[in-house]
Amino acid sequence: MPTTKANKSSPKKKAVKAKPAKKVAVAKKTTASVKKTSGAKASPARKTTTAKATVKKVAKKSVKAKPSVKASRASVSSSKEAAMKVKVDAEPHALDDEVTEKVRQLIHLSREQGFLTYKDVDKSLPEIAEKPEELQNVISIFNNLEIKLLDSKEVEKYKKKKEENEEETARSNQSDMLDDPVRMYLKQMGQVPLLTREEEVDISKRIESAESAALKIIYSVSLTSDFQLEICQKLLAREERFDRVVLDKKIDSRESYFKSLAKQVDALENLSKKIVNAWNSIETSSNETQRKRSTTRFRNYQGELAPIFKKCCLKLKVFEDFLSQINPELKAISRNLHNLDLYKKDKVKIKRKGVKIEQVKSDLETARTKFRMEPEELIDLIKDLRKNMRLAHKAKTEMVEANLRLVISIAKKYTNRGLSFLDLIQEGNMGLMKAVEKFEYRRGYKFSTYATWWIRQAITRSIADQARTIRIPVHMIETLNKVMQVQKQLLQELGHEPTPEEVANEMGLPLDKVQSIMKMAQQPISLQSPVGDSDDTNFGDFIEDKGAENPYDMTAYSLLREKILDVLDSLTERERNVLSLRFGLKDGYSRTLEEVGRQFKVTRERIRQIEAKALRKMRHPTRIRQLHGFFEADQSSVNKPKPEALRQLGL
Repeated sequence: MPTTKANKSSPKKKAVKAKPAKKVAVAKKTTASVKKTSGAKASPARKTTTAKATVKKVAKKSVKAKPSVKASRASVSSSKEAAMKVKVDAEPHALDDEVTEKVRQLIHLSREQGFLTYKDVDKSLPEIAEKPEELQNVISIFNNLEIKLLDSKEVEKYKKKKEENEEETARSNQSDMLDDPVRMYLKQMGQVPLLTREEEVDISKRIESAESAALKIIYSVSLTSDFQLEICQKLLAREERFDRVVLDKKIDSRESYFKSLAKQVDALENLSKKIVNAWNSIETSSNETQRKRSTTRFRNYQGELAPIFKKCCLKLKVFEDFLSQINPELKAISRNLHNLDLYKKDKVKIKRKGVKIEQVKSDLETARTKFRMEPEELIDLIKDLRKNMRLAHKAKTEMVEANLRLVISIAKKYTNRGLSFLDLIQEGNMGLMKAVEKFEYRRGYKFSTYATWWIRQAITRSIADQARTIRIPVHMIETLNKVMQVQKQLLQELGHEPTPEEVANEMGLPLDKVQSIMKMAQQPISLQSPVGDSDDTNFGDFIEDKGAENPYDMTAYSLLREKILDVLDSLTERERNVLSLRFGLKDGYSRTLEEVGRQFKVTRERIRQIEAKALRKMRHPTRIRQLHGFFEADQSSVNKPKPEALRQLGL
């Protein structure tokens, strides 16, 4: 039979030592299935079922041909699972063009749904069910491409398991992204498109337009005059940072700015007084004519504020502090205006809410006097101001987000210099925001060209300030870098590590300065750093603790104290107590003659006499002989001070 011949000719079959009876049985089964399917008037359903059985049997047969699978465990389900993994060593017989095209369609279908069912194979290739050799080749192709062949009953289970695996993988990727902030930051940054030159100019114009509109609102009224006057006075007193509050791209130099600022402060103080007087005259005017004159004078004075404010050159973000200060009052004014409008429409409803309309009117009048403008006008003005501030902030954010890639590319060049990559990115972003504020699009260059210098400056400054455990001033960092460059140059020229004298001669600096710079360049070491290969010994274990007492000296002084107390026992009780108090033999605190006299209720002269008599007794040969050993040890010790008692005893 064809099947038997194919099996005999296959080199895989020769390697398998299967029993002849089983081999014949399998061959008979296959032949019987071929005979059944070759019937002339077989029904389509019967034909499909028979073809499906043939596919399963061929798959089962290919599993039996694999040496690693035991014949006793070759059930239908395990046969299908093994058939998906079998690799055909021999070259498969060539398939017809029509069959090859259908196999390609099946492969494409498996790529779409992730698997194939036996039903799909039977439906696409009904003609090869009668040709087990071709069927074997098709299944081998699927196995080599690692395409899963499933039964129709297993499809739902497989899909469910696949969805669970995908969900678990997605959760794992999400958790990995959350655990890795750099990866998450880079992914979000990559979603923002880059800007062209025209787009940069358009954003810069929007920033300029919004800031100009906001400043025009601020300069038009005296609302912020006291706030600006306070900022300028702090600048003159050097109590406020210049770069934080002053828009320095509009000034020539700091020296000229501070010279003119003093004049502007004087002019602003005088003009503020005139504005307050004009407002008071409006409030106290008795007739309409006088009121109109005062109002005209008040508006003229307000108009004179704009040139002074412009010369102060304060940044727009400084006025955000002012808005946050008056924000509670603005909320109260808005609430009172709402209640007043509600009162005009429905008096009953406002009374039911418990609002005292007289108090509302009083609060609005107080606000009008404080801000020197009508409450409605104030609310509208602040609303327009905040709108322009938001527009400027939005445009700046667009410019910053579109250039975050530039910060990453520059920060990569400064890694391994003492700061983490995230810190470098953060410092570079701060430099990028400064560049956005100072960028002048009319000069014609791209923003990235200008921003590069600000980003580098911010990163290098942060490394100089924060990278070292012991901070070194920035000017010393520059000198230190020059010394390191000269050292590398001399190392290449001389072939050995240059001495401080050679470095000093090369740089033309004093030797002591070069030595101090080289000492400054040394990095601090942790006391917990391990010494040697073992982790048991730390560097701090080898450092002398000069504050700790020497055990030898402590033992010697303890024995000396005991001996002195033994010698003192030969004296009278009063003499013993006087000497102990005078020289601190008990508690280490020496008392004066006056203090000892108060304790014994005698004069200090009497205490001196008792002390002198006790010391004469202590110098007696019979007593002093017990202390000679300590005297010799004290003389031989290295510059150890004598105990007070020995010095008094004259040893």
